[in-house]
Amino acid sequence: MYFINILEAIFNDMITIISATNRKDSLTVKVAGFYSELLSQQNVDNQVMDLCDLPNDFMFSNFYGSSTEPFVEMVDKYINKAEKFVVISPEYHGSYPGIFKAFIDCLGSDGIASKKVALVGVATGKAGNLRGLEHLTSLFHHLKAEVFSSKPKLSEVHKLLGKNGKIENPETVKLLQDQINLFLKF
Repeated sequence: MYFINILEAIFNDMITIISATNRKDSLTVKVAGFYSELLSQQNVDNQVMDLCDLPNDFMFSNFYGSSTEPFVEMVDKYINKAEKFVVISPEYHGSYPGIFKAFIDCLGSDGIASKKVALVGVATGKAGNLRGLEHLTSLFHHLKAEVFSSKPKLSEVHKLLGKNGKIENPETVKLLQDQINLFLKF
């Protein structure tokens, strides 16, 4: 059994894409779904973590050494079993959403340290969450994760998504594909 666990750890190439907001039916989760499709087209195992699925009381019941089974199961599935993360983050008040910070605070650094993280900013404004990506970079460096240098900033994301929820702008698709190609080698 021990040998099987070692093999699983060696060959686990799962990428978790985190939609860093708990806003229902957000543009962020649509971008995360599109990113997942791009990874799947390259036969890369991936999964999307939607923060809408967090237990309602997770902030109060999974802090200071206590934990609940639903939260532990989510952490195991999306964080512990992933080798890399892609965080798709909307801009909330010039930064990233507080719900994501609360999730990280409950999680701690154990599942993140030494792992690799790619960031994608989304915003309905013109800057594509530039400041939020810098704040996230500092957060992940503090947690001892390696942050990939290519950080697409998707401005006016509401104009980039078609009615089917997919990004139709060829330059934006290429930007994301370029990030994926390099991140897979990172």
